[in-house]
Amino acid sequence: MTTKRLLPAASLILALGGCAMPTTQNSALVQSGYEHIVNQQWSEAEADLLDALDADADNPYALLNLGVVYQQTGREAEAREMYNRVIESGTSATAARSNIPAELGKPLSVLAEENLNRLGMEP
Repeated sequence: MTTKRLLPAASLILALGGCAMPTTQNSALVQSGYEHIVNQQWSEAEADLLDALDADADNPYALLNLGVVYQQTGREAEAREMYNRVIESGTSATAARSNIPAELGKPLSVLAEENLNRLGMEP
């Protein structure tokens, strides 16, 4: 039996503040996606985050968290695409919640760059 190696250093971020969400439903989808990530429920997290991106294709929190899902499930090219979209967006949003306490308050673009580096890729 093979066990998939998880990347615990990947930042998990949730929008609780610092970035206006277009709708309450979108915010709830991002929050639900984050909770699924915390519980390593990758398929459920992906579904919620994709739904959030359907409502707002540029939601930086959904993009970053979807990058984490892709990174954790071995889809590095897709993870890189999500992280690059966060960086290219020029968002000023910051992490209000993270699985890594030292990353609280960091700009999402910085977290996306750090996650790319963890993949061994430059932005």
